[in-house]
Amino acid sequence: MLERSGIRATAQRMRVLDVLAGHRLPLSARQVHAELHERGACTGLTTVYRALSSMTAAGLLHAFTHGGEAVYRLCVTGSHQHLVCRVCGLVAERQEENLVEGFRAEEVYGVCAACAP
Repeated sequence: MLERSGIRATAQRMRVLDVLAGHRLPLSARQVHAELHERGACTGLTTVYRALSSMTAAGLLHAFTHGGEAVYRLCVTGSHQHLVCRVCGLVAERQEENLVEGFRAEEVYGVCAACAP
């Protein structure tokens, strides 16, 4: 996956990708870093930030803001929209493209069914 996106597949990048692949909710760099340490990996926080940045730039990840912090999520390939819950941060992907006067929404914020009153 990394090499198809033009990114060198280092051990650290593969570990970061593995952490993100195991979660439904987007994770912050600090959360990824903490989980890597729980797994016994000696990966620095700066390395995690660099890996997240390169994978986001290559389109493998999408960065969101939740609670004032950047969080990252592994994305499907191809054109899609993100439906983001403002309460819990859950992200659902939608493959349909709705164009309104040439405008395509990338993120739509709302409240998921589990958080709705």
